[in-house]
Amino acid sequence: MLLRESTNKSITEFMIEELWNPIGAEHDGFWVVDSKNMELAFGGFNATARDYAKLGELYRQGGKLNGNQIVPAKWVIDSITPDAPHLVPGNNTQSADNRGYGYHWWIPDSESGDFMAIGVYNQFIYVSPKTKIVIVKLSANSLFGTSAEANVKSVAESIAFFKSVKMDE
Repeated sequence: MLLRESTNKSITEFMIEELWNPIGAEHDGFWVVDSKNMELAFGGFNATARDYAKLGELYRQGGKLNGNQIVPAKWVIDSITPDAPHLVPGNNTQSADNRGYGYHWWIPDSESGDFMAIGVYNQFIYVSPKTKIVIVKLSANSLFGTSAEANVKSVAESIAFFKSVKMDE
């Protein structure tokens, strides 16, 4: 609501102008909307695998894509850096989750530098800056959300798979 009031644009209009067009997205991206046609900005964003990969690549390159700084580099760093004790990854007595968290990016561990976006049914944008890999997984896990154990297992299996992917040198 704040964005709409300050820019006179919907979240979608702002996103298209400031992010989607600059990254060269090939298809429309859109949010699920409520009964008043307000985008549910906390989640529910839909896009194609290729366009999600461009978003991951933008963040992998520190907010820069095709030679253009689209997102400020400091914002990218801040968004993938846990900024409170309960958001730090690992065995954390202040959190029930062993993953860390930034601004909508999950941090699987403290060592790799990897980060990821996770969708409601176990979809992913997995970004590994050190290995120069971006992986998008859009398949839905029908067991995801049925129990905490199913969620933990599914996320852990996905992360293990992503970490096993190696680029040919």
